[in-house]
Amino acid sequence: MAVTIDSLVIDMNQMWLILCAVLVFFMQVGFTMLECGSVRAKNVSNIIFKNVLDAVIAILAYWICGWAFAYGGDPARATSGTKTNTFIGSGEFCLVSSGAPEPAVYASWFFQAVFAATAITIVSGAVAERITMQAYAAMAVFMCAFIYPVVVHWVWSAQGWLSAFNTDSATRFGTNGMLDFAGSGVVHLVGGTSSFIAAWILGPRLGRFGTNRESIQHKQERAKIFRPHNRCLASLGTLILWVGWYGFNCGSTLVIANGASFVAAKVAVTTTLSAAAAGATCMLTNFFLTHTLDIDATLNGILAGLVSITASCSLVEPWAAVTIGLIGGFVYLGFSRLLVMLHIDDPLNASAVHGAAGLWGVTAVGLFTTANNLSSAYAVANPEKYGLFYGGGWEQLGVQCVGWLVILAWSAVLTALLLLPLKRLGHLRISPEVEVMGLDDQEHGGAYMTSLAQPEEFPEAVNYHLPYPMKDSFAYPYLPNTTVTPSFGVPGYQQPMFF
Repeated sequence: MAVTIDSLVIDMNQMWLILCAVLVFFMQVGFTMLECGSVRAKNVSNIIFKNVLDAVIAILAYWICGWAFAYGGDPARATSGTKTNTFIGSGEFCLVSSGAPEPAVYASWFFQAVFAATAITIVSGAVAERITMQAYAAMAVFMCAFIYPVVVHWVWSAQGWLSAFNTDSATRFGTNGMLDFAGSGVVHLVGGTSSFIAAWILGPRLGRFGTNRESIQHKQERAKIFRPHNRCLASLGTLILWVGWYGFNCGSTLVIANGASFVAAKVAVTTTLSAAAAGATCMLTNFFLTHTLDIDATLNGILAGLVSITASCSLVEPWAAVTIGLIGGFVYLGFSRLLVMLHIDDPLNASAVHGAAGLWGVTAVGLFTTANNLSSAYAVANPEKYGLFYGGGWEQLGVQCVGWLVILAWSAVLTALLLLPLKRLGHLRISPEVEVMGLDDQEHGGAYMTSLAQPEEFPEAVNYHLPYPMKDSFAYPYLPNTTVTPSFGVPGYQQPMFF
C-alpha cells in the first residue's frame, strides 16, 4: 500500500490519541495512590479493589452500551439524513457497526472509555470506608453505562443539543453551544455531583462528626482520628494525576496535525499555570488561617486548579489561567468547609475538588474565552459570542450556566434514584461492626496494614455516634477497654439524618 501524506497524518493523529489515552488511564494509578493515602490504613485494600473494579467493570459497561449512548450512530445519521436524537445516542452497541467502522473509531473509543473510568473513580473517594462493594459496583456500572454517556452526548457528540460540534443551529442551544473542551462539566461535575449525593445519602463514617455542642478541642481531636494515614502516597498520587492531566487536556484536541499542536501546547501552559496558582492559593490561605503548612490542602488545591481549567484550557490566555486557578482554590476551600458544616462526610473532598471546582470551570469559559482562541480550538470563523470580559456579550455565559445546571440536576437525580432504594433495602452501607474493624480485615482476607491508635489520640470525650441503631456495644479493636455504643456519652443525642 502506497504511503501518502494524508495516510501519515491519519496515523499520527491516531497515535497521538492513543498515547494521550494511556496517560489518562495512568491517572487510575494516581487516584488509587491518592485515595489509599487519604483513608485509614485498615481500608487500603478495599480502596485498591474499588479502583481496579473501575478499570474492569466500568469499562466493560462503557463498551456494552456507554459508547452507544454517547456517540453511537452519529456518523451514520450525519450522512444518511436520518432525524437525529439530541438527547441520547444509539447504535454501535458493543462496538458493532452496521457498516465499515470509521477509521478513527477504535482510538476514539479507547480515549473516551478511560474518560468514563475517571468519572466513576471520582465517586469512589467520596464513599470510601463505608459503602458495600455490591452498591459501589452498581454505581460504577450505572455511571459508565448511562449517567455519564448521556451527558457526553449532550455536550460532545455531533448531535447533542448542547454540543459545539452540532452544526445544526436549529437543534443546538446557543450560538456556539456549551464550550467544555476537556470535561470540567462533562467529567468532573458529573463525578463531583454524584459524589456529593452519594456521601449525603450514605451518611458520615462512624464518629466523624459530634454534636453541635462539641468543643473545638474535641472537634480537632476527632479530625485527627480520620486524617490521612500516608501523606507520601497521597502526594505521589496527586503528582501522577497532574502528569496524567496533560493527556486529559492536551489530548482533547483529538488530533495533533494541521495546527492542532499549537492548541495542545497552549493547553499544556494553561493547565500548568492553573494548577500551580490554585495550589499556592490553598497553601497560603491555609497558612494564614491556621499558621500551619497543610499538605492536604495544597494537594487538593492543585487538583481543584486542574479541574477548574479543564473546560477552558484551550480558550483562555495564560493570565486568565492563573486567575481561574486562583479562584478555583478559594472555591475548593469554601466548599470543603461547607461540607463539614453540613456534616457531609467526603473523605477525599471529591465533591469540592471535582464538583464545585468543575462548576466554576464551566462558568469561567463564559467570562475569559477570547475570540481568537475560540477560532483556533473550535474552528469557529469570525465568532460573535465569546467571553464576557472580552466583549463577547452575556450569551456564552448564560449557555454555560444552563449547561452546568442541567448536568448537575441529571447527575444528582439519577444517583439518588439508584442509591435510595439500595439504602432502603439495606444493601448500601456496611455494618457498624465491619466499619470499625475495617473493610480489609472483614472483606479482603486480612488488613494490609495495622492502624494502631494511641490512647492520647483517641480521648474518651471523642466518641462514636452512629447514623442508625446498633444491636449491641462492641470493643474497638485497637484500644483496650474502649467500647462503641449508640449515642455514647451524649444524652438525647440524635444523628442528623438527610434521607
